[in-house]
Amino acid sequence: EMSVKKLLRYLDSSGFFYRPSAPNRHHNFPGGLAEHSLGVFRIVEEWNNMTPEERRNSELYNLKLSDKTVSCDIFTEKMNYDDMVIAGICHDLCKTKHYYFEGRIIKKHHSDYLGGKHGSISVQRLEANGIKGEKCEELLLAVLKHMRLYSKPYTNKERENQIRGKASMLTIAVWAADKLDASRHPAGKLHRQF
Repeated sequence: EMSVKKLLRYLDSSGFFYRPSAPNRHHNFPGGLAEHSLGVFRIVEEWNNMTPEERRNSELYNLKLSDKTVSCDIFTEKMNYDDMVIAGICHDLCKTKHYYFEGRIIKKHHSDYLGGKHGSISVQRLEANGIKGEKCEELLLAVLKHMRLYSKPYTNKERENQIRGKASMLTIAVWAADKLDASRHPAGKLHRQF
């Protein structure tokens, strides 16, 4: 059973609202992680509310989805609102304790190394904070795959096609929205002053 209250307490106590999204990439300023996460949710929500024709002509489709072969009907499929909120806002939960400020410089906690486990750590933190169980399976998959929808360890074409076949609209939308929001806010462009 989902425990949104527990998740909200974690977001508040973990530094989610004042951490940067990265040290030298997009949203690299205090509060950047929360701003990026909200941006991803808003893009996913906007996509969900579009008509099929609007989806075909959208920035998200043209920049991130037009060259992908997907199994779901990306023009008509609708997503569960609660799943969109949690997956969009919490897709980078792994970063809540990873980056910190030392003066004006962004540093990394080496004890919380992300490596190739970015999505896995976010899922672990969601599950530890009450977002788990069969009802949460789709949103957890979206968080897990938001960085590398089709890549390692899925390097062969057969395995890649299997994953594509299992990718829901939520998984694809969060993956594409993450890339789109990051591209709209490159490092330094919106750097906030302390």
